[in-house]
Amino acid sequence: MSSVSGAEPALVEPAATPAALTPTPPSAPASSGWVARGGPQALGFRIATVLAAPMPRGLRYRLADIGGSAAFAILPGRARRARANYSAFTPGDRGASSKLARGAFRNYARTVLDFLVLEKLLDELKQTPGAISLEPLHRALAAGKGAIVVTPHLGNWDLGAAAIATCGSPVHAVTDPFGPPAVDGLVRATRERLGVRVIPVGPASAREALRALRRNEVLLLACDIDKGGAGVPVSFLGRRVVLPVGPATLSLRTGAPLIPGYMRRAADGLHESRLLEPLPGPRSGSGPAQVAELTQAIASSFEVMIRADPSQWFAFHSLTRPGAEGQSS
Repeated sequence: MSSVSGAEPALVEPAATPAALTPTPPSAPASSGWVARGGPQALGFRIATVLAAPMPRGLRYRLADIGGSAAFAILPGRARRARANYSAFTPGDRGASSKLARGAFRNYARTVLDFLVLEKLLDELKQTPGAISLEPLHRALAAGKGAIVVTPHLGNWDLGAAAIATCGSPVHAVTDPFGPPAVDGLVRATRERLGVRVIPVGPASAREALRALRRNEVLLLACDIDKGGAGVPVSFLGRRVVLPVGPATLSLRTGAPLIPGYMRRAADGLHESRLLEPLPGPRSGSGPAQVAELTQAIASSFEVMIRADPSQWFAFHSLTRPGAEGQSS
């Protein structure tokens, strides 16, 4: 599904909005017609949700694996970028990189089908002792400055957001639209039904997110992609890549701690949720230096999470700007 974080994260007041949260230029107004608004896709979404509800997990995942393998074959551009990214785990072994990339496509397809039964999966987590542990978040909120949970595109971030929404405080996620308006409305309704308040990327998203933190609430950001084009270079998986500055800028502006976390699928098909300890604040330096230091800390925490199971990291994008050091081919 679309990431829980706008232009992959974001927010600060208009005069100082981090580039990572700068909204993309508006597209041309869509026709109000049923087809133009994505009516057929939304109908398909509803039908798929009904069909998935009684489906055993094993069958759901077998179907997802078929779809994921097909996507790997018919989307050569994304497959090529994925192989380049996963070569960080299999240096010099193109065959192993391809196998890992194909596995990631399958896992992403599983995540998409899991979204159709998200409420069922959340109920499973609630009934499993120790499956949801939010102690670092509770301690952060006790300090009264809000909390920023940061995650890479790893595992099932929508389920992770729903698990965090059980913390007892309002939880917000900055999100890009997912598909045409009719489909995006269904996706948003699912998230909000599970307690995740959606902040759509747009002119008001910066103010809304900042206000949420100042009310001592929780902000969720998936931030391993620099869509804004003005991130900072960091060392990540043995390469020099660019990550967005939004999370670090927000943390420095509000005092809200940065808490890395993930929701990953375990070998038995069930999920495990983990929040790590808050990242330490910058040791010294001016604003830009502090932002760079915090962003590197985020990258380092993501690297630890991803290395545990790279096939659940959905890296189908270019990690670096053209011409940057470490550019993937």
